[in-house]
Amino acid sequence: MSSRTFLFCSALALYPPFLRVAEMIAHHHNLDGHAIAPVEYSHSPVWESSGKFRKQDFNPQTTSLNVHFLHARRDNVGRFGFESTSLNALLSELKPNYIWIHAEFCEGIARQFLWYYRFQRSPRIVAYVAVNHVRNRTPLLSWQWPFVSRTRLWQILLWSRLDGVAACATKSKECARRIGLPENVPVTVNYLPVFGPDNAAAEGITLPWQDNSSFIIGFAGLLSEQKGWKVLVAAVERLPYRFKVVLVGDGEQKNELKVWMAKPSLKGRVHYAGLLPKDQLLATYPLFDVFVLPSISTPYSVEQFGMALAEAMACGVPIIGSDSGAIPEVVGDGGLIVPEGNADALAEAIIRISEDEQLRCRAKAWGLDRFRSHYSCEAYTRSIADMLRISQKTLTGA
Repeated sequence: MSSRTFLFCSALALYPPFLRVAEMIAHHHNLDGHAIAPVEYSHSPVWESSGKFRKQDFNPQTTSLNVHFLHARRDNVGRFGFESTSLNALLSELKPNYIWIHAEFCEGIARQFLWYYRFQRSPRIVAYVAVNHVRNRTPLLSWQWPFVSRTRLWQILLWSRLDGVAACATKSKECARRIGLPENVPVTVNYLPVFGPDNAAAEGITLPWQDNSSFIIGFAGLLSEQKGWKVLVAAVERLPYRFKVVLVGDGEQKNELKVWMAKPSLKGRVHYAGLLPKDQLLATYPLFDVFVLPSISTPYSVEQFGMALAEAMACGVPIIGSDSGAIPEVVGDGGLIVPEGNADALAEAIIRISEDEQLRCRAKAWGLDRFRSHYSCEAYTRSIADMLRISQKTLTGA
């Protein structure tokens, strides 16, 4: 067993891409690897087939890490953290040298670790930031007794203990500074890891259109107002009949989508594939001629990254995204950017990418390179290991 211990912790502790990264860090740096997972927590059902989400279904043979299941404090790991006595006992036993917390540095789960190690310079601790819509830091002074904000005091006392923060986009890095993360804590924009086509163990869906003249537009995400699926369908409505759209996902607006599908202008042109397992979705991306994520910003939600964008790039699909949140940074030269909420502009972009073969080829090549260098598990492993200052070792297959 290694004399050095690595601990991975997150409200999504067994979420497959992050678990893969944690496994690679431990393996490639010869560390005694551990992960902390909540006994029960919510997750995207697209990963259910992995069989790694519920304690009672967990098979320790599926991972090289030693996984420890702890109860959540007040039934919310992300906001409040784990049950303190159990967590403290585990940390005392493991004595980790490196801790990677995939959770917002400003929330309860990170605060627990920072409080436990507040008077120690070891281990090195790296947390995460995705939030990008918060405009101001919490004021120190309050109008209520004791006239000082406890939240802001916690932040001042604990945030400086961090050795680094991993940001999923530049806007998240800027937000971290805006809400008060000290300048002495380095923030690295290393995006997020996603799986690519090599992880597609299933077959893709069967499209209802068999003619080669159809131009297939893909969408995957929550069927909600913020994801902008209505803007996409409205754009298709403005296009000639050969343009078809496939929507993958589930959500509160599923029935509204079915109403749109029944409109004469869209009948037979919109295919709702439902919620697909992740490996089947990865096998389905290559069926799309273009992938579109037309997210819309709201006062409480701005696109933080858009993992489906990176997955589509990994599968060699050009992208069209809105200018909401981090989407322009993620897309880069892998496609086109349009103003959010503008169906006319989106329709024009779809026409342009359908008619410009050179543009599509450039977007595919750029997207594949971007995936390998920024969005793959190998790239994320190198970045987190660098932030933790683990001695370097070449990653095979990187």
